[in-house]
Amino acid sequence: MKKKSIFIQIIIGIAIIIFILNKLELGDLAEALGKTDPFYFILACLSYLFLNIVLSSRLRYLMAGMRYQTKFTSVFLSHMGGMMVGDLTPGRSGYFLTPSFLKKNTGSRVTDGMAGIFAPQGIEFILKVGGAIAAIIFISSLPGINNDLIISAGTGAALLLIIGILMLIVAWREEKVTLGFLNRLPFLKNFASNFLFFKEKNIGIKENLRAILAFTMAGWFFAALHWFFLGKALGFELSYFVFFLLHPLLSILMFVPISPAGFGLLEGGAILVFSLFGILPEPAMAFIVLVRVSILLVDLLGLKTVISSLRDMEF
Repeated sequence: MKKKSIFIQIIIGIAIIIFILNKLELGDLAEALGKTDPFYFILACLSYLFLNIVLSSRLRYLMAGMRYQTKFTSVFLSHMGGMMVGDLTPGRSGYFLTPSFLKKNTGSRVTDGMAGIFAPQGIEFILKVGGAIAAIIFISSLPGINNDLIISAGTGAALLLIIGILMLIVAWREEKVTLGFLNRLPFLKNFASNFLFFKEKNIGIKENLRAILAFTMAGWFFAALHWFFLGKALGFELSYFVFFLLHPLLSILMFVPISPAGFGLLEGGAILVFSLFGILPEPAMAFIVLVRVSILLVDLLGLKTVISSLRDMEF
């Protein structure tokens, strides 16, 4: 992705945040953050860590199916490196650099590593859409619901569904047209030259669909637990079930390639959605601040991998 495009997206994200902050009472936001319960914040960080352990285990399982005998720590650190880059890139597309980290840490082929994350990511997108639709149905019954919010959430879910389906078509359909599609995707066009190997490995991974679904649903459990404990840290009186539904609905905004990791979009969406549950804008904003801080703290486990790989990586 061109540096100019990334710079523009960063500016857009900052502009959205500035707009939101101008609408908030900064003193109340600081007060909400100051009352954060450290015990629940630590539990939230541990939950997010377990989420990444599950996702790393999924990747290692699929790599084992491709006859790679990899250490869990090597796969885990490669995954965390990808997550860290994803935190800083539009649509979290930087996660697709994980195969390059895997190559450095395990010696695996880049196409094999891409096969291990590409189709599972498409499946995860589709499951997120299912969760988002369930959340939309749930919140549509709440008093004071804004139709514009429902339309926006539905549009975002539809777009993510299309992306997920396209990813599975690229991974599992034996069609030459998918080569042209792959060539247009950021961070993926470098793999087009090895497209046939990529397709072969992905089609083999299709046999592990049940295992992929099981790992993904386990990850969803910990992702919701992460948000639930952050809510508890701020004193939110919302059940785990609510966060289980709200997580896919709001996290969809992190994949919209307008700003890095949905910067600004997630914050605005959270303020709107949490208002339906009687939560003021400042605590809602504080919640997303804690979400991003906890994610960055845990994803720092991949910092060494990113730094050590930069000089060897070809973009």
